[in-house]
Parts: sequence; structure tokens; C-alpha cells
Amino acid sequence: MPVDTGLQHSGEFTRVDSAKDSNWFIRFMDLANALPEYGAVRRTLAEGLGPLTGRHILDVGCGTGDDARELAALVGPEGRVTGVDLSEAMVGEARGRSAGSSLPAEFAVGDIRRLDFADGSFDGVRVKLVRQHCPDLDEADNEVLRVTRRGGRIAVFDYDFDTLTVDHPDREATRTAVHAFCDNHRHGWNARSLENRFLDLGVTGVTLTPHTVRMSYAFFQASLGEFVNTTVASGGLAWAPEELAAWWQPLEEAEKRGRFFASISGFALSGTR
Repeated sequence: MPVDTGLQHSGEFTRVDSAKDSNWFIRFMDLANALPEYGAVRRTLAEGLGPLTGRHILDVGCGTGDDARELAALVGPEGRVTGVDLSEAMVGEARGRSAGSSLPAEFAVGDIRRLDFADGSFDGVRVKLVRQHCPDLDEADNEVLRVTRRGGRIAVFDYDFDTLTVDHPDREATRTAVHAFCDNHRHGWNARSLENRFLDLGVTGVTLTPHTVRMSYAFFQASLGEFVNTTVASGGLAWAPEELAAWWQPLEEAEKRGRFFASISGFALSGTR
């Protein structure tokens, strides 16, 4: 059974700087971004921003800055990508990874609910896997639109955490774990309402693209698995230690046989301000 690493897991991205090990979240992001399906998500979001050459793009929740650097290569030397993240540790990592690069990317600490930019500052705004953690979606979405110029583009991706599927013989226990994981996120269902929310805010030409990510065992361990371990340890999930061990056993056996399966789905929205 994976070792409990403390009360931190993928639902705690608003608390990176106060975590016992902020590098855990950096490692988690690297693990996720290495999945081929994440590459497909990034391509959909980039396409959703429209023609990028020479554009000024804001990447909200930039994390380690890897996605922002991909966008910076697309906007070219006449464009610029600004990445903001709530975490000082993430911004420090993004700046470190960008040191010595000629790509037009810059990074700053920033909160999606209170972006430190003038109205209409950007040709496009990208928001990937951020809103699901945000305390106030209305504030977040209004700010995203405020800093996007009229005629500019937005591109947003979030998971619907109740779509997480696991091939496991114990349906009841697994459903309990998945629902608890979903509900631990402030807005675990927000992806299913993306289209209606942004239509209500006046965004036009809205498209919605579904993406399903097949989870490697390592990614599963770091997401749902880490949540289950830490939540049982904290008493938030009423499983005895032997019940936790019993839940992990068939998953470990499936991985050894090359038969492990889990996935999670989300939706990428794009549209015009």
C-alpha cells in the first residue's frame, strides 16, 4: 500500500505554500503533464485561443510554467505570455525553469479572483484546472473576462471529478472514495456547467470539447489514491486500516499484471469575449 505522505493531495492546490512539502505539488504537475492526454488538452486550449502569433496571452494558474512556455513558442518574439499563480513556490519554479530562455514568458504571483491587470489587457486568457479549486467562481470568471479585450479569446479546462472511473471489484467502497474526492474539491462538478456559465456571461462562439485522461497507476496514486490515504489518516473517511489495505490490494495486483485501469474526464471550453 502506498505510504501516507501527510495531509496533502491534489485537491489542496490553494494551499501549496503552506503545505508540508510544496515540491509534492510540483512533482504532481510534472506527472500529470507527462501524460499524452494532457498534451491533447493543451493543444485544444491553444487552438481555442485562436491565431497566436504576436498575441499577448495570460495563463492563469501557470504552475511550473511549462504550459506557458509552450504558448510563448507559439506567440513568437512579437508576442508575450504572462503566467500567474497563487503560489510563490510555483512562480519561483516557473522562473527557475525559464532562466536563460529567450521565450517571451514572464511570471508573477496572482489570484484569479483579483488579477492585477487593467481591463482588456490580453488578447487571450487560458485557465487550465484552476477554477475547480477557486473559492468563488463568479469572481474568478468575471475577472477572466474583465482582463480579456473585446473580441479576445478565452480557453478553459476543468475536470468533472465524478467521472473518475476505476476498475475495482468493490463498487461500494470505490464509489465512496470517488464521491468523497469529488466533493473535496470546491467545485468538483463545475466542468459540466462550463458552457452555460460562460454563455450566461455573454461569451460568444462557445465550443466545448470533452477529454478523457487515462490515468497511469502513478498518477492515480498521486490523485485519488493520495486523497484516500490522507483522508483515512485524518478520519475524514471512515475506513479502518485493514479496509484501506483491502481496497488497495486489487489495484496493486492489477498494476503488477499490467491490467490497471482508471480514467477521468473533463471539458475544454473556448469562446470570444
